[in-house]
Amino acid sequence: MLRRASRHNTYSLLEFLLPNPLCRIRHLSETANAVAPTRKVPDLQIHTKLRDQIMGQPHSRRMLPEATKNMFNTHLGQVDKALKTWDLPAVLQHWETFEVYRNSLPDGEACRLPVQTLKELQKVFIRRFPLTCNSEQWSDALMAKAEDFVVHAAKHDSAESLYMLLLHYIGRGDTDAILKLYDRYLQAIGTDATEPQEDIGTNETLALPDDEDPYLDGFRMPVVLCAMTAHIMNDSFQIAMETLMSSGVKIQKFRKQEFLKRLRDPALSRKVEKYINQATIARLVQRPSSLSKHILNIAHPTTVRSLERLYNDVVEGISGSDPYLAASASASSGGLVPMSEVGWTSFQTGFIKSERIDLAARMWDDLARLGVTPGVTMWTGLLDTYADLRDSTQARETWNMMLRQGIKPDVLSYRAIIAVHFDDNKTEDALAKFEEYRATVEGDDERRSSVYNTVLRGLLRINRIADAEALLVDMEKNEPAPDIVSYNTLLGYHSRQMDFKQLSQVVATMSSKKIMGDVVTFSTILSALLLAGRKDATATIFNLMQKQGIKPSVATYTSIINDQMKQQTEGSLNAALSILDKMEQDSGVKPNEVTYTTILSGLSRGRWLSRERADQVRDELVARMRKQRLAFKLPTYHTLIRSALDSPDPKGHLDALGLIQEMEEQGIPRVNATWYLLFAGLMRREEWSVARMMVRKMSLINRQPNPAVLKLVRDIRLQKNA
Repeated sequence: MLRRASRHNTYSLLEFLLPNPLCRIRHLSETANAVAPTRKVPDLQIHTKLRDQIMGQPHSRRMLPEATKNMFNTHLGQVDKALKTWDLPAVLQHWETFEVYRNSLPDGEACRLPVQTLKELQKVFIRRFPLTCNSEQWSDALMAKAEDFVVHAAKHDSAESLYMLLLHYIGRGDTDAILKLYDRYLQAIGTDATEPQEDIGTNETLALPDDEDPYLDGFRMPVVLCAMTAHIMNDSFQIAMETLMSSGVKIQKFRKQEFLKRLRDPALSRKVEKYINQATIARLVQRPSSLSKHILNIAHPTTVRSLERLYNDVVEGISGSDPYLAASASASSGGLVPMSEVGWTSFQTGFIKSERIDLAARMWDDLARLGVTPGVTMWTGLLDTYADLRDSTQARETWNMMLRQGIKPDVLSYRAIIAVHFDDNKTEDALAKFEEYRATVEGDDERRSSVYNTVLRGLLRINRIADAEALLVDMEKNEPAPDIVSYNTLLGYHSRQMDFKQLSQVVATMSSKKIMGDVVTFSTILSALLLAGRKDATATIFNLMQKQGIKPSVATYTSIINDQMKQQTEGSLNAALSILDKMEQDSGVKPNEVTYTTILSGLSRGRWLSRERADQVRDELVARMRKQRLAFKLPTYHTLIRSALDSPDPKGHLDALGLIQEMEEQGIPRVNATWYLLFAGLMRREEWSVARMMVRKMSLINRQPNPAVLKLVRDIRLQKNA
């Protein structure tokens, strides 16, 4: 992350300018105290250990010559002196002189401005630029210096000054200047920064309103909006959409509204809003998997209005007065983004899960009007939906309607109808459809295994073991041959029966057929051994892996640990910790931050473990992470903060505040999810004065809290006036 890198480079500079390491420690302490809350928060033991580790590390950087340091300090002093006068032209001039000298040094890249100085530079620019940019003293040369500075600041601190300069160019209607500056910015931050970032957590773990990418949180989004606006001003909607696609930025509604308020021309604001909305939807439609995931996330009776609104926007984008979408790939032309069958199927599933059959029926009418003929994929999606609902009656009606429409069922269609009959306890109907499938569907389709495995699962679920074994024999003789899913299904059945002899036989069969076990295999066997009270359960699993010639990776072990933590038993916890022990002892598969966070998250999931035991394990895991010198990332901090705030300890909130402070010192961004977690926890504990103090702290850091955080802030402030 750029912000984290800038903090690291600041420390490097201080090592040059302050040869005594104690000076650097004092500087960090003074900086932290300058922004710390007025109420002193005691250091946590884990917090102190981390700080000691950081400051105890030897520094291998070579010292600068005394003359170089003196010249460096002279230029730095000139920048500081100009900052005190708030004379922006002078500030930019001295900053440029400083940068020219810095770049002439062999170690110039490490000798950047201190973070606080760069922040002061940004503050002067933001406050003085609007007042001076139209004055006589503001020359082209000075504007060039301003552009150099804002790009530099965006790379090393934040993009706020860049945003202001881009807005200035928008006001002037200078789209060329906007796009050139945006290109310079992209070059400065590097191509990796323009790609979508990975998620920082899961809703299952945090139960927060929205998990955000810390890098995108109020940082690049306004800059991307300015670049899109320039293309929209040039009537280049397609390029505006491509700009959004390549940025990896998710445009959030409330931030878009804040941006539109900055546009002085109402007509331009309306035009930009229209096309940004269209670009956002087009981007979603262009990624069918993302669209499907989004639809299913809001597919619930309580959020069906959002789902209906999205659907109406898509239909309007296809058949409205200004189309930018196509109903299907075959209808796409002239740059229109085609809607996929996966997208239509997801809407259908979403409406049914939201208990709005009327909207699902309306969609089929719309498809007919738009000239889209639903294919077998959509019909199968409908069958899968009824399978999830275990509604065999609706599934049969859908099946018959599909046949009347002349749609020939495929492999997945049969899998769906067979599954719904088994799950609705209509075994004979399921087996009849299976026989029909074998008689009518031809071809050695690789998906055939899914049908046979569905039947195998259904038979075992109702304990028809003889029929299941007969099916396996038939699969061996006539194909499809049993695969890893087949054997895992058998293992699951015998595990539930606690039949260790059959478990052993299945494993032996797998070995003889050279079918390697996977995460499900080993986790299933491990759970069975734990249920039987076997103290050597984890050792047995390791031996089994070794016999099969499997060298597990970190991801394999972590997946097994995750599966065990979902069991929510003391035995499964001990098994997870045993696997962690094995990983720590094996130099080839050292656990990573995700491994530890998986266990920490499992401890927070439900109330299956006593508070004392959970706290003991949590403290042990934190200590082990410190020992492994693993850097904490956002999910880990969120898990620990949540645990601290949920603790019955009356001073647990102080632990949470210590973790917030540690995040600041380590350069970990505190995103909206962090503040939501903190404020909600403080409100539950009725720590109102602390909550108000942290609201003030957030206001200095996070200038764009989302609506969920703002609501908590309002509630905290209202409590003060109550």
